[in-house]
Amino acid sequence: MTPSTPLPEADTLAQSAWTAYIRQELTAPAYALREYAGNLAAAAETTTDVATKTSAAKILDRAGHLLHLVEKLTDPTLTANLDGLARKTLRHDLRGAAAYVIGACEDIGEVAAPDAADVLAEPLRSTLQAAKRVVELIEQVVNYEATPNSAPMVDDSLRQMLQQLQRGAATRKADAPTGRILLVDDNEYGRDLVARMLGNQGHTVEIVSSGVEALARLDELRSPPIDLILLDVLMPGMSGPEVLLKVKDNPATRDLPVLMVSALGEDETVLACISAGAVDYLTRPVKAELLRARITASLEQKRLRDRETQFQARIDELVRAIFPSAVIEEWQNTGTIKPRSHELVGILFLDVVGFTSYSEQYRDDPATVILLLQRLIEKFETSAARLGVQKIKTIGDAFMAAVGIAESVENPALTLLQCGLAFQKDTLDHPAGWSVRVGIHVGPVVTGILGKTQFSFDVWGHTVNAASRIESNGRPGRVTLSDEAWAMLAGCAAGECRHVTARGLGAVNVWDFTAWTK
Repeated sequence: MTPSTPLPEADTLAQSAWTAYIRQELTAPAYALREYAGNLAAAAETTTDVATKTSAAKILDRAGHLLHLVEKLTDPTLTANLDGLARKTLRHDLRGAAAYVIGACEDIGEVAAPDAADVLAEPLRSTLQAAKRVVELIEQVVNYEATPNSAPMVDDSLRQMLQQLQRGAATRKADAPTGRILLVDDNEYGRDLVARMLGNQGHTVEIVSSGVEALARLDELRSPPIDLILLDVLMPGMSGPEVLLKVKDNPATRDLPVLMVSALGEDETVLACISAGAVDYLTRPVKAELLRARITASLEQKRLRDRETQFQARIDELVRAIFPSAVIEEWQNTGTIKPRSHELVGILFLDVVGFTSYSEQYRDDPATVILLLQRLIEKFETSAARLGVQKIKTIGDAFMAAVGIAESVENPALTLLQCGLAFQKDTLDHPAGWSVRVGIHVGPVVTGILGKTQFSFDVWGHTVNAASRIESNGRPGRVTLSDEAWAMLAGCAAGECRHVTARGLGAVNVWDFTAWTK
């Protein structure tokens, strides 16, 4: 097979894998060799042996040269255009550098002065071992280029692995998410080229030519929002990193994924941008498939983050629907909710009259029955929230509410009477034709949470029990209050007093509201 003849697909995959394997396996010991040689030179400087110091310094120099050669050999962008003679010369130079290091290390080990032997033993051993490993890998490279199929990594399992990766990549390409991308680049030619790539990949592209324009676009509240920013590093006026910092400092935009693009590929520039919040970094010239892969990964991460944010917002909404704000704040600050006593709280109980018989009548259509009840409860919740009343819970078709827990109220009985009347109106407007009984009592209560699972905020005490008994002795379509609650309405309400015997309370007076007196 001549160099101009393309390899079969499987062989091409294996060759690519072998190149990557060599790049990884050869580069690591080459870097290690330079580090060990540096340790050796530093250790030699602590001795009085001038010859050893000189040899160690030369070893460090040759190790650095060897690393440079390894980077050149394993960089496909540098070796793609090398002919056979150039590759052979490069390998020859590599062997020569490694051989020099090995020979010099062995010489130091044999002739080092006794006072230097202990100091040099460990760095000398590490340096020699790394150099020998480099030589072994160089020989593997030579053997592979002579007979590619003899390479130890070229086997069916490797080909299968790489083919699976390619199939997976093709599937992901077909399912790749698309989004609205803000392309920020002052270079007209580079900008247009990338914009075409993005358009061909299905993205909507907005183009600006400066950092100032980019920030102005992000400050606009228009829809649809930007999903990702592709940001050039080198721009006149405000540079890419400056724009990146402002984007990440703004709470409204800090979660936007930002990909940096530049011809600068230095580690310091890349590290600085990633540390400042960029999700990735692309070097010019930008390759279409690499651009696709980076943007796909970034958009998928953004979608997951957006979904998580929405889910968390829903959780927060549910928590706030269950617990008073003061309870939530205590939970967030301390991780616990302590039982609390409240001296004057109004408690309201409501029961939907006729709901049980209605459910029996339409038992073949329970979904409709529950939907009607749901709509009525939603009306109650809206009315309660409008009047500053806290819903505590529903138990079947019963509704419990309170006022004076989150904050004290001047007249809890008056507030709950207004709420009860609103509930009556909500029920009259409801299509099911139901009516409700409402009972109100005021007094001291204890609030808190019990249990570890499926817990809810609750209220206990005689006041709660009394309100429940007042409601059960009430009349459909009326709001009924205890003597204590009615006393708080003196001068503003008229009602009918009744004498009832309530379980747990005995003989008591209750008041059915009839009208406002002022």
